[in-house]
Amino acid sequence: MNRRFGICTVIVLFAFISGCKKPVNDQDAIRASIERHLSAVSGLNLSAMNRVVKQVSINGDNATAVVEFQLKDGSTGMQVGYTLERKGADWNVVQSKPLGMPDMPGMGMPPGGAQDGGGSSLPQGHPPVN
Repeated sequence: MNRRFGICTVIVLFAFISGCKKPVNDQDAIRASIERHLSAVSGLNLSAMNRVVKQVSINGDNATAVVEFQLKDGSTGMQVGYTLERKGADWNVVQSKPLGMPDMPGMGMPPGGAQDGGGSSLPQGHPPVN
């Protein structure tokens, strides 16, 4: 009888402890995904900067987040926008872009998705690009 009571007590305690785990919400999972993404970037000294997630917006399996980076010496800072997708229970960063900076010509896709060379149209009077 005592043995059965002891086994039942252990089972109930185990069920109680495992049921008390705080579920990870999407906001925390997105923050963790951004941290994983940043840790994988070579040459980035994360210990030299503070990071604050300023805004998270979730729309189904897609999300956007704005992260503010500030050097610990306070000399400079910037904001970066992240686009994330949910795959199962995990969020993954699919794109990041500095905010408040103009798009620089030659960086990424040209406006309108036209490819460089071949059939791309250049502004009137622009010399040909070889």
